[in-house]
Amino acid sequence: MSIEELNQELISLRQCLQQLKTDNAELRQTVLEYINQLQQYKSEQQAALHERQRIEEQLQTTQQFLHSVIQTMPVAVFVKDAADLRIVLCNQAAEKLAGVSADEILGKNDYDLFPKEEADFFTQRDHEALNSKTLLEIPEEIIRKKSGESRILQIKKAPILDSQGEPKYLLVVRDDITEHKQAEAQLKQQAIELEQTLKELQSTQAQLIQSEKMSSLGQLVAGVAHEINNPVNFIYGNLTYANQYIQQLLNLLHLYRINYPNPALEIQTTIQEMEFDFLVEDLLKLLSSMEVGAERIQQIVVSLRTFSRLDEAELKAVDIHQGIDSTLSILEHRLKTTANYVQIQVLKDYDNLPLVECYARQLNQVFMNILSNAIDALEESLIQGNLSHTQPEIRICTQQLNAQQILIRIIDNGLGIPEQVRQKLFDPFFTTKAVGKGSGLGLSVSYQIITEQHGGSLECISSVDQGAEFIIKIPVAQSHKY
Repeated sequence: MSIEELNQELISLRQCLQQLKTDNAELRQTVLEYINQLQQYKSEQQAALHERQRIEEQLQTTQQFLHSVIQTMPVAVFVKDAADLRIVLCNQAAEKLAGVSADEILGKNDYDLFPKEEADFFTQRDHEALNSKTLLEIPEEIIRKKSGESRILQIKKAPILDSQGEPKYLLVVRDDITEHKQAEAQLKQQAIELEQTLKELQSTQAQLIQSEKMSSLGQLVAGVAHEINNPVNFIYGNLTYANQYIQQLLNLLHLYRINYPNPALEIQTTIQEMEFDFLVEDLLKLLSSMEVGAERIQQIVVSLRTFSRLDEAELKAVDIHQGIDSTLSILEHRLKTTANYVQIQVLKDYDNLPLVECYARQLNQVFMNILSNAIDALEESLIQGNLSHTQPEIRICTQQLNAQQILIRIIDNGLGIPEQVRQKLFDPFFTTKAVGKGSGLGLSVSYQIITEQHGGSLECISSVDQGAEFIIKIPVAQSHKY
């Protein structure tokens, strides 16, 4: 090899060496960059690992917090798998509600925990919530625990959806409202009892007032009867003597006319002026009318005294018919024909009753209330022109049912009472009359007098256009409890 070739080869070697140095430098740079990248990746991985650990710790803390929240919630919480509705999560309140531990609940469905009928119902509601994909609220639902105890629950069911929007779980929250409902029912019952007590107090107060009024009326009637009785007896007693004296004087005048047929002119003139024959005839009629009027006043006084019966405030055996007749006597002015009404006819069908042991004055008050209402009904019908007949009437029938009980029926032929009104007739303060014309206490007090004080019964039978019939049944003798 020549020197020139050798030099040429040397130059080529130098170039190769230079290229190797250049390549080695580039390779070193590449390795350094790769090492740096590895170190950076390692740092990033470590940072990511630390972040993951932090997130996992945070997630674990959150899960523990949520678990604590769920476990301490006062309402029962169940989470069911949407596929088979088996319970995958429950809290302590759920254990208490079910009456079993979590181990006996998890993995079970409603058929494992409740009777089949209830499980069918609960499962149907579960599917309703899952299919609707919305919250389902059930205000009240009754379940039976394994112990047999029934509880009232307020339930909310909400589906938990996956990323595709399909139900994955079902959240069931059951709030036991049994005590609340019991307390509510108890409060309602107390409110009803308080309202009933208030009505009873109002009724008792009204009855006391009514009783006091009737007592005052009885005293007034008895006083008036007493004051009238003395002068009427005086007048009635003297009318007999006056009639005798006048008869004697007329007989004397008659003898004078026979024995002295031609009296003096002055006497004849006076006889003609005074119309002596008419005066004699009318004087006898006048005396007869005065006697009839005095007898009528005496009858009214007797009726007033019978009605008031102040001397019979305690139990006493009395003639029921006397009480009815005395009441009719007091109401007689309302039975007669007036400018507005035709006469109301009273028909009596009295049985042969024994003396009845009762509170006579209070029983007369019952007769007064019922008869007054009958007259009111007939008058109202006459005013409205609604009666299909022209003769309004009240029938009073008495009957001895047996040795222990009598019956009194008071019947009018008015327009009758609608059913919705008839059902409330004996309620305190109920009235269909205009304001100022009725207190709504008459029949209520009458019912109390008959049922509570006499151990009897008072009922009304009526229908529209068929009149009204009040039926009173009372015992002949009162037991000691009355």
